[in-house]
Amino acid sequence: MPRSATPYLFLLLLWLAGRGALAQAGVKNDTIKVDKEQFNLFHATPKKYMRPMVPDRPGITESPYSVDAGHFQYEADVLRLLTRRDGTTYGHDWYINHALGKVGLSNRTDLQVGLDCYTATRSYDSADPGQTSISRGVGDLNLRLKHTLIGDDNSRWALGLIGYVTLPTGGPRGDGAVEYGAVLPLVFQLTKAWGLGGQAATQVYWDRETASHFLQLTPTLTTDYQLSKLVQVFVELVGYRDVRQPDWQSSVNAGAQLDLSDNVQLDFGTHLPLTNSVDHEYFFGLSFRR
Repeated sequence: MPRSATPYLFLLLLWLAGRGALAQAGVKNDTIKVDKEQFNLFHATPKKYMRPMVPDRPGITESPYSVDAGHFQYEADVLRLLTRRDGTTYGHDWYINHALGKVGLSNRTDLQVGLDCYTATRSYDSADPGQTSISRGVGDLNLRLKHTLIGDDNSRWALGLIGYVTLPTGGPRGDGAVEYGAVLPLVFQLTKAWGLGGQAATQVYWDRETASHFLQLTPTLTTDYQLSKLVQVFVELVGYRDVRQPDWQSSVNAGAQLDLSDNVQLDFGTHLPLTNSVDHEYFFGLSFRR
């Protein structure tokens, strides 16, 4: 098997496990029996029929579940710190309110708008102190569409598809050109408290130095455990592959989620690099819906 295909093998195994589980009595996300396909943006799903809130944060792995029709969901990095070092260069970024707003268009589809509200970046070079640079400001605009392909309220597993485009509205603070990609997230509920998930993601990014686009692959594998009604913890393994480079980069991410209510969640955690050229991150986030 080619090395580039290896990180995606677990997705096939997870999919097969989910298929086998369909014939078994399982843990259900929502036991209410109602045809929710009748609801849409202008005919909202009644609150008593809404599925549990599952944000696309705090890890890299996205959720395959869309927002219920006619409802709004807000997710944000309230505060995130990235630190980086590559040879003699190093620096840090502060993210403040990098936000994602979602609105349910139908029972299985939602529209999402993301904006990097404020970023402050400092970069240094110990070999040349004169190369210090500082930039601050609003970043790029991100437009996304999510559709739950398989599974939903009454299944132990679900598969989704997310397509997105990033518009270079941030000027020098943004990435500098149109970027786009697709994500295929998958989740499987092993027990009532323990879940397993992952995703295959393909992104086309812009490289300012070479003034060209490049392809990156970002497979993930994650597991979470519900310690109590209030606290859920997760651990996530992430791979990064810039196809221009021969080697994979990776990180392990860990954190906790606090379910303050059915509609409000807080989260915090860290991303720890396992290889060079991967940022070290600390984050605190918020998600809510109405």
